[in-house]
Amino acid sequence: MRRVLAGLAATAALCAAPMAHAAHYVLNLTGDADGMVTDSFSFGGVFFETGYLELSGFTPFVLEDGDTFEAFVTITGSNPPPFPTFIVPLKDQMFFGLNFADILGGAQPETSEANGLFSFDGGPDVGAGCGNCTSLIYGLNGTPFGFTTLVASGMFLMSEPYQINTISISYQVNNDAVGAVPEPDAWALMILGFGAAGALLRRSRRAGLIPAC
Repeated sequence: MRRVLAGLAATAALCAAPMAHAAHYVLNLTGDADGMVTDSFSFGGVFFETGYLELSGFTPFVLEDGDTFEAFVTITGSNPPPFPTFIVPLKDQMFFGLNFADILGGAQPETSEANGLFSFDGGPDVGAGCGNCTSLIYGLNGTPFGFTTLVASGMFLMSEPYQINTISISYQVNNDAVGAVPEPDAWALMILGFGAAGALLRRSRRAGLIPAC
């Protein structure tokens, strides 16, 4: 009888305990393309150009393993419709990223993985991901690319919680590495470029050239 009662008590305690579940974030974000920060760097004898634009419209939060999101992004700026507002320079190899980070342009946790989809200006979904960061990255070769609205969705896998204080969009392009678009697990170089642009933005803020939000 004691065993039965103990079993019932244990079952009741288990049922009463809160069950952990992944969070789902719905984000409505905006950015002004005229505030784009550009930079360049060389790595392995290859010259890269980058651009970085911080987005607004959210409250800082903590990502945990299995969390999902939907992001609706609108870019404004001086480029009038029907032309795209956010434009990636046309090069042989081109990358676009949506980045979740604790510090703008800062290093991201290498134990994380991001997988998801992008839709640009209501177009078809395209796959995006990163095998060592909390960015969704999309790559293409020598194709004109720009947009005004972006719908993104995805999931994060990570070994420990990660504070999100900034969300941004960015690009990295070059003319010296023509070939197939890398797989999502080979994006380490891409993150170097995003970090370089973010570092430039932080230096500009410290110098008083760009006001902090």
